Amino acid sequence: MYLSKLRIENFRLFNKPITVSFHKGLNLLVGENGCGKSTVIDAIRMLLNESEFSHKGLNVEDFNSFSRVGGKNCRLFVCGLFSELSDEQKIEYLTWLTPKLNARLNVEYLFTYNARNAFKQKRWGGCSSGSAFDWEVLNDIQCVYLPALRDAERYLKAGRGSRISRLLTNLSMDELKEKRKNNEKMGLEKDVAEFNHSVEKKTDIKRANELINESIKQAVGSVFAQSTAIKFNELSYERIVESLQLLFSHGIDVNEGTIFHNLFENSLGYNNLIYIATILAEFEGLKEKYTSPRILLVEELEAHLHPQLQMKLLKYLSKLAEECDIQVIITTHSTTLAAATPINQIICFSRFEDEVFITPISKCELDKKAENFINRWLDATKSTLLFSKGNILVEGLAEAILLPKLAEIYLKSRNDTLGISALEDVGVSVINMNGIYFQYFMQLYNGYRLNLPEQETDETKLAYEKRVQLFVKKESFETGEYKKVPFINVRCAALTDNDPINEKIKVEDHEKGTIIIESKPTKYNELISGNPQMYLKKQLEKMTDNCRVYTNLKTFEYDLAIESHSNAKIMLEIISDMLPTDGKVKTKINEYLEKITDEEADNAVEIDDAEMALFILHQIDSSYLGKGLFAQLLCDRIDASFVVPNYIKNAICFVLNMEEQDG
Repeated sequence: MYLSKLRIENFRLFNKPITVSFHKGLNLLVGENGCGKSTVIDAIRMLLNESEFSHKGLNVEDFNSFSRVGGKNCRLFVCGLFSELSDEQKIEYLTWLTPKLNARLNVEYLFTYNARNAFKQKRWGGCSSGSAFDWEVLNDIQCVYLPALRDAERYLKAGRGSRISRLLTNLSMDELKEKRKNNEKMGLEKDVAEFNHSVEKKTDIKRANELINESIKQAVGSVFAQSTAIKFNELSYERIVESLQLLFSHGIDVNEGTIFHNLFENSLGYNNLIYIATILAEFEGLKEKYTSPRILLVEELEAHLHPQLQMKLLKYLSKLAEECDIQVIITTHSTTLAAATPINQIICFSRFEDEVFITPISKCELDKKAENFINRWLDATKSTLLFSKGNILVEGLAEAILLPKLAEIYLKSRNDTLGISALEDVGVSVINMNGIYFQYFMQLYNGYRLNLPEQETDETKLAYEKRVQLFVKKESFETGEYKKVPFINVRCAALTDNDPINEKIKVEDHEKGTIIIESKPTKYNELISGNPQMYLKKQLEKMTDNCRVYTNLKTFEYDLAIESHSNAKIMLEIISDMLPTDGKVKTKINEYLEKITDEEADNAVEIDDAEMALFILHQIDSSYLGKGLFAQLLCDRIDASFVVPNYIKNAICFVLNMEEQDG
């Protein structure tokens, strides 16, 4: 039995009803700040009457601001659906059952005060609000919450309501009830009482006690005097455990000589780990008591932990969730945790203006190949795409370095960007795919899946695979050939090289045979692409509004160079500065630079732009330079005069949902 769905209405930022689907075991909630992750956690706490939330109560601000305008008609509503009930649980939760034998729990708050000056509240199980509610059934659900701003040292120190006292009291609850019923003392209470008697007999304490009593007697006389005793108070079990504190030692090997330290001597990160360990100890210690759902809610698991500890703790919680049947729901801003979590256990949150979109990636129905690929490739850098408001996927390091700078130049040149001067201003990420693998990641955003044809009788495997390949690469699909699926409602664009096919020419000279002439496309002579993923460009245009592929003439560097002579001049100067020797290459660079400088003269020599762009590309690809280093050098040199190629402009416009500009 686990919480499979949560419906929320008019709670904080949710001005429209929204439903969140959860998985068994681990659930990782990712997304930007202010998109509702904590609100979902608090809605679960409210629904399950988690102790801290129920003690704090509901505030006016918890009602959605738009809904509060309705006054008495305003209703805050949370509904949870529990699935996969055992036969025993179906009996226990009989009053909560739905027609499909799931368990449904509801809580409603009205924007109206009751006699205690609190908002009117109603709880019920099942579909009928008129049914009687059994609180004992709800109390059988174990829900523990770890807040985002954890002051672990404060929670773990001795005192009323401390984490240790709660743990020990809960672990001993059954025995404590039985002892109180029979008017007996707990073993710990007996030990403290015995210790008190031995303390009273100590010479120094006994002497001090006699002196105090004598002083009182001398001061007020025997009639008005009172007697005193120096001893520990006769404490109840609850007060005794509140005086206990947790200490730590470095390392796990403990013996009689081990020195333990106070928690204030420990780091914030390790104190957080100790705090979380006490929570997990409570789950483990009480597992026999709770047969109903056990839910652990953790906000920002990564707090104060370095990446390796984040991953180690996450894997342990995932294992615990699976082996001990605990549903773990975690919010995070950590790309490290997002990268370490199986993609189908991630739930993405995004927000545009006043509307929130929540997408469990498991609902996107990724094909198995895409799912496996993303799980292997989603490192801490690439997982940024799960937290952004828009994504531009690029093939390599050079694009990843230069694209933010090119976007800045382009956005500043427009008159309608409303203060947007950089991609980071609006939360758009540039993600380096290290290849043309964007077709897998696009499945997170495109919103459709193909219904692949089945293999026909007597059709060979090879023939079937070819037929499937042709089907997959169609420009558009008819009804029945595809289905719509949930998707992450964030715009996603990919920049890819056209990589035109090189021309092959057969010559009569038998020694030379067939020679290959490298392609040199121009703006007026685009060539046939050799990129195997090019089919996606037209397909996405026909099938979705959320994804696009944009292509250049040849390659990223080639297109930068052929875009304008001012671009080529900067690129040639960088190459010249990096040349290890003077020779033919340097001479050719100087010739191009002279032609560019003299192009406005009457006797100017016409430049073959395609030939020059190809020359620049070859030098960038050479062993003495390389695309990564060149991109860094170019990023330092370019300014507002640099001309951004149209395909890059169009990708930026698409992701920012802006109107494209010609030229």
